[in-house]
Amino acid sequence: MAKTEQSRQKKLAKKRSKEIAKRKRLAAEKNALRSVAGQIAASMRLPIDRCYAYASLMDDTEDDGAIGAVLVTRPIPDGRVVFACFLVDKACLGVKDAFARLVTPAQFSDHLDRLRSRSKLIKCDPSVAKKLVTDAVQWAAQFGLDPLGDYERTSRIWHDVDESQCEQTFRFGRNGKPCYIQGPHDSPQFIRRVMESLSQHAGEGNYESTHQIGAPEGIEALFDAEGNPMEQDEMVLPDGDKILRIDHADD
Repeated sequence: MAKTEQSRQKKLAKKRSKEIAKRKRLAAEKNALRSVAGQIAASMRLPIDRCYAYASLMDDTEDDGAIGAVLVTRPIPDGRVVFACFLVDKACLGVKDAFARLVTPAQFSDHLDRLRSRSKLIKCDPSVAKKLVTDAVQWAAQFGLDPLGDYERTSRIWHDVDESQCEQTFRFGRNGKPCYIQGPHDSPQFIRRVMESLSQHAGEGNYESTHQIGAPEGIEALFDAEGNPMEQDEMVLPDGDKILRIDHADD
């Protein structure tokens, strides 16, 4: 009888140990989803769901250095999706902002509908979108300009996408030269850093600079007084479009 009771206690202890380990694992997974790195890591279990880009970014019939967004979603096992946004500046800066958020599919769909009501969005293959973004980053890098925003962590959302599968080529700059579009809210420090970098890497006469005329709602509002990307609820494009930094979905 004693041996039977001892065996039962061992089984109960083993069961409790498994339950405790499970609770710890679930708590760790939930805690990990509070960070961008954790969210993207969780999304790696499933393939990319949706990928869109502003049509102006894909249209190279005019050498105008378009600015627009690339949107990517990847689901996680609990039904939510990681929504990544890359704000591409084909004129000069490459990637002007990048961020990722964990949202519900309904939140992303609502956001997508709002964007479609204002601008032309096109579905594109992830390899095409990634090539556009990475080419923009590489093009800006030759002028000493690094991608802004949370680019390094956000770009992990398509770590398994092979952009070499895309045969499309993209043009950058204006008339083949980088053209820094200064917004009315770009700080003197940020402007100076960009202009000095262009002067050093492109050389005098090999780049252009122009002022963006518009309301304070322009894309320049992404930067603070020090020229750093600001944490805010939305990005506003030059044509008035807004890319919402959607809040995290409820846990």
